[in-house]
Amino acid sequence: MKLHRLVLTNYRGITHREIEFPDRGVVVVSGANEIGKSSMIEALDLLLEAKDRSGKKEVKQVKPTHADVGAEITAEISTGPYRFEYRKRFHKRCETALTILAPHREQLTGDEAHERVRAILEETVDTGLWQAHRVLQSTSTAAVDLSGCDALSRALDVAAGEAQSDAAQAQTGTDALLIDRIEAEYLRYFTRTGRPTGEWAAATSRLRAAEEALARSAAAVAEVDDAVRRHAELTDNLGQVAATRAEASKRLAAAQEAAETVAELTRQLKEAELVAAAAEAGHQAAVAAVTERRRLRADIDERAAAIAELQASVTEAADEHDTAAEVAQAAQRAAEEARTALETSRERVEGARQIAQRLADRDEADRLAARLAKIDAAHRDLGRVYTELAEISLTDEHMRAIEAAEGAVERAAAQAELMSARVELTAVGDIEVRVDGEAVGLRAGETWSSSFGARTDIELPGVITARVVPGATAAETRAKLGAAQQVLADALGKAGAADVAAARLLDQRRRELAAERDRLRATAEALTGEDTVDELRARLAELGEPFDLGANGPRDAAQARAELDAASVAYQQAVAQCETHRKVAEEAAKRLGQRALRATALREKLTTVEAEITSARARLADQRAAASDDELTINAETHGEKARRAAALVTELGEELARTAPDVVAATLRDAARQADELATRHDEMADALREVSTQLKVYGTQGRKGQLDEAETEREHAQAEYARVRRRARAAELLRSVITRHRDATRLRYVEPFRTEVERLGRIVFGDTFEVEIDSALRICSRTLSGRTVPYESLSGGAKEQLGIVARLASAALVAKEDTVPVVIDDALGFTDADRLAKMGAVFNAVGGDGQVIVLTCDAQRYAGIAGAEHIELAATA
Repeated sequence: MKLHRLVLTNYRGITHREIEFPDRGVVVVSGANEIGKSSMIEALDLLLEAKDRSGKKEVKQVKPTHADVGAEITAEISTGPYRFEYRKRFHKRCETALTILAPHREQLTGDEAHERVRAILEETVDTGLWQAHRVLQSTSTAAVDLSGCDALSRALDVAAGEAQSDAAQAQTGTDALLIDRIEAEYLRYFTRTGRPTGEWAAATSRLRAAEEALARSAAAVAEVDDAVRRHAELTDNLGQVAATRAEASKRLAAAQEAAETVAELTRQLKEAELVAAAAEAGHQAAVAAVTERRRLRADIDERAAAIAELQASVTEAADEHDTAAEVAQAAQRAAEEARTALETSRERVEGARQIAQRLADRDEADRLAARLAKIDAAHRDLGRVYTELAEISLTDEHMRAIEAAEGAVERAAAQAELMSARVELTAVGDIEVRVDGEAVGLRAGETWSSSFGARTDIELPGVITARVVPGATAAETRAKLGAAQQVLADALGKAGAADVAAARLLDQRRRELAAERDRLRATAEALTGEDTVDELRARLAELGEPFDLGANGPRDAAQARAELDAASVAYQQAVAQCETHRKVAEEAAKRLGQRALRATALREKLTTVEAEITSARARLADQRAAASDDELTINAETHGEKARRAAALVTELGEELARTAPDVVAATLRDAARQADELATRHDEMADALREVSTQLKVYGTQGRKGQLDEAETEREHAQAEYARVRRRARAAELLRSVITRHRDATRLRYVEPFRTEVERLGRIVFGDTFEVEIDSALRICSRTLSGRTVPYESLSGGAKEQLGIVARLASAALVAKEDTVPVVIDDALGFTDADRLAKMGAVFNAVGGDGQVIVLTCDAQRYAGIAGAEHIELAATA
């Protein structure tokens, strides 16, 4: 298959673009990003695979957004004996047109044209190889899978020595047909992943359904038997429960009579308890009145004694308050004296701190002055380096141009030397010849030789004149050498150097000056730090001129710090003493307040107690006026006698009630009632269950469950026989397929060696003579070996994966037969490849050659500049 022409109209952002591709060799299609290079591959796929009326997402996405028109794709393709022009328009006024140009002219439209192209491609194109020969941006580092490429398999058969006579090839075709028939037979029973399907799945499902139906029928018959058994059991149990229920009713009546007797005694006991409680309450009230009268008399006596004690405490508290007042005044005077001493110490510390700061400022000014001097020296040296660098016109770009021009001159000189005519003269005797008029003397036996890139006359005076005329190729190489030398001279002139050696010396000097410049700049920046020179000078000016500390002042910072430390120690001592006196004064004031508060509280408490005793004496006089102490005592004794008689009656009734055992009577009644209720409930439940079972038996008798069980057993036997028969055929097909697959995989292993040989042949151009690869039976690269070190494919860098992917595709393109070739499409690959590998990859493209097409799509045409003979097509940005 070959792509001769591709035309895109209103496709995505492409208004119109037409590209004609050469029939063979490498074509490099270059253009800026988003200009539509990858869209050409996408458009070719849509043209060959999608119908013009397709509603697929891939078709909708290519509709242009700048105009309400349909996307149009046209391609001219040759494959096998066919050559045709194929066009489709999508979205608007959909159209498909096919013109077959060879082997004989045909014209078709619509779905008929689409189906015709699909048939041609299926007949002549290995679609697996067409898909595998693509290196796309999104999968450029993925391992290429060539296992499904029939064209490559046929080529590897030939390369591995498997190609036989016509009879043998016919046999191979028969083997392929047999494999297909075995695969078809296997797929009758299994899916491609090995799961049961078709007859095997149907037989399995039928057997499973028959066993389930048999289980359901057996369960239904067992359910009938269980119902008959339950009916007999319920009939017997219902008679037993009826007899037990009658006996339980008699026990319940006797328990209810005993419970009524206990209830009457309980009522009488409660009434007696109420009377006894009232009598006890009257007795308690009378006793409380007597107790309150006695408590009031005792309280009056206690308060009289407390008043005498409080009067003595008030006198003592007054004396303590006077003493605390004198102590507080003395502590306050001591605190004032400590504060005065503290202020004197603070002034001494401040003076010592100011002197120490002045000395520190003087030291900082000295450091700043030395730092600024170093910065000024670095700046002077930096200015000198800048001046010398400005005098050198040579740049890195100039040097690269000189090196490249020198390499071009060397290559051109070597090629000119190789292509030039070479003449060797050997003198038999002493002789003199003329070469373009210049005399050349030769002694006997001496040899003279020279190469000539232009026409040259060699004259033997008086004997013969010979003219050496080089071919056109030698003249061209001489012209290229002259052009390369002129480019070198121009590059040296721009750099201001006499020759390449001088340019190298000048470049070395420039690099040394640049290094010194960077060093000086770093030194200046390190000295400056986060500040600027102006800030440093301003800081130095702020520090001012040196000053005099006087005759008695410290002479250096150490003495000033010592004075500051001594003043600080004295200040801390003064602070401690001041704090101590302050705390003492505060404590004395606190104690004075406590003494005053205690004296006030005692006086208030004395007043309160005197008022309380007066009130208590008044209450006692009022109570005695209502009832005397003797009257309260007699009333308490009378109520006590009534309470004792009521308590005796309660005791008598309680003993009589205890003799009736009320707890036992209540428990017996509860048990009898519970048993009666349980038996009634059980009797009702059994009667309901018996009726329900009887109803079920009537329904079961109309369902024919025994007949259903017999039918289920018969179906299970038939399903089991069919399952065994299909299982034998399915297992036989599975075994046959596994055996033939194992032999086919063994045959495929013979493909690996010729493919690996071709991959290593091309790969050694890129990776060197130690390059080896491991290929599996699916023709995938598993690992790469360089210098004896093996690395798995997945562990290689992105650049190495890209390079191996392209090498594998070019190797398969070189192996397949001429009639099976398909274009190799490389979409913006080798982006991870360095300059040296790019040049070697160009040599790989050159080494492939052949009749196939290699289409390279790239945004950087320089990546593929090393491909000799490649045709370059540059896409215009306005296309």
